[in-house]
Amino acid sequence: MRMNYIRKFAKLINDWVITLANIKIIESLNYYLLKNKNQIDQAASYGAYHHNNVNKFIHIVFVPAILYTAFVMLSFVNVPQAVPYLQQLNQITTFLPVSITTPIALLISLYYCVLDIRVGVVGLAWIMAANYLAEYTILHMSNAFMFALGVHIVSWVLQFVGHGVFEGRRPALVDNIFQVFIAPFFVTLECIFLLGLMGKTQVAVEKRIISNIASMSKKTK
Repeated sequence: MRMNYIRKFAKLINDWVITLANIKIIESLNYYLLKNKNQIDQAASYGAYHHNNVNKFIHIVFVPAILYTAFVMLSFVNVPQAVPYLQQLNQITTFLPVSITTPIALLISLYYCVLDIRVGVVGLAWIMAANYLAEYTILHMSNAFMFALGVHIVSWVLQFVGHGVFEGRRPALVDNIFQVFIAPFFVTLECIFLLGLMGKTQVAVEKRIISNIASMSKKTK
């Protein structure tokens, strides 16, 4: 039954990705990895699609929800080769369970640390907490997969509501699907800005966002 859920979910994701219009994967990957190297470029590129305050709030709440529920669902993927290593690691880190999604969480956090160590460290804290919460959910909830799937879908729907109703601009991933990987970084940075920290970076990002929005507006005319 568990694998049936995985297959159905994978098919939904596959169908959803295929229907996205005019996505050029290779060009997007090249742009994502080579042209947007620093935190200002990354945040401004993503922020141009998330400039409305209501839309920002929706993303601050539901991007972590999407990541957390993704960890839950990915944990149901059976990888027999990884089991012995996970068992050994869990004997060492008994206070913090290691799951199949832990390397993913660490890689995401490491990439954010490369972009900006301050944002990366904050991101590491909540991303690893989300990973731990996912493992806790699986251990203590009998229908964890269906719960995560429901929250995941609702979270995505609300993202599109934020863009369509409040932002008035399509999601960033429609133009560049790899922007989905920078969403947690942007959310972390926005929270840091809300706390009044990294003021100079905020000014630089905001200027770049305004410039990006102006360029996007010219293209749509």
